[in-house]
Amino acid sequence: MMLRFAQCAFVFGIMSVLPVSEAAEHSAAAPRLVIGLDLSVSNPLVEDPAFALKLAERVADEIQDLPMRSTVMIRTFGDNDATANTLQIDEVISARNKPETVAESVGVLIAQVPSLVESGKLEAQQNTNILAFLQTMVDAIGECKTPTTFILLSDGLEDSEYARLANPDATLPAVDMRPPKDRRYKCDALQILGLGQGLQKFEDIEHLRARWEAWAATGSDRPFKTFVGLSDW
Repeated sequence: MMLRFAQCAFVFGIMSVLPVSEAAEHSAAAPRLVIGLDLSVSNPLVEDPAFALKLAERVADEIQDLPMRSTVMIRTFGDNDATANTLQIDEVISARNKPETVAESVGVLIAQVPSLVESGKLEAQQNTNILAFLQTMVDAIGECKTPTTFILLSDGLEDSEYARLANPDATLPAVDMRPPKDRRYKCDALQILGLGQGLQKFEDIEHLRARWEAWAATGSDRPFKTFVGLSDW
């Protein structure tokens, strides 16, 4: 089953230490935004309409300020199974597809996730393969020579062969997120909105944030330049 929603957009951005001319070209490029909807059953997005609306408003605000020619991409993830994640939306901001129109459409989609899951139009999933999703998307994008941001609407509780982050002692393994032919470019930012939702202790949420920060953006060999993990805002 493939769901497609009109007037939605995505933004991606990647960069590392570049020659001045390449850095200038990168800065001038239209950004890309990749929005990942975590449909695993542990994530409140799939069943809590109030929380879904809160996420929708946050993401819509991110889209409204995008310049012309920006790209917005939306995907779902959870189980590491392509047949369970068929939603694909790719839109470009333009004079006819204005950022405020795209922001409204994407916001409506995100706010409707609980009802779409309840009706069976989207499939709630048992696992949380965040690392595999990120790897797949970076491989699909190829070399990221435009500013690229990933926004994951997720509790951040990786539950896969890589790690079981519900365990406070678990860590995230290193995963090569960059195209193998050119390692100069790094993704600009990874955001996880809803980080630690469902965890009862503040220290457990902070532990989870530290794990993702270390994996994503601590050190020159990490796949992202910056990491933001918000449990509330």
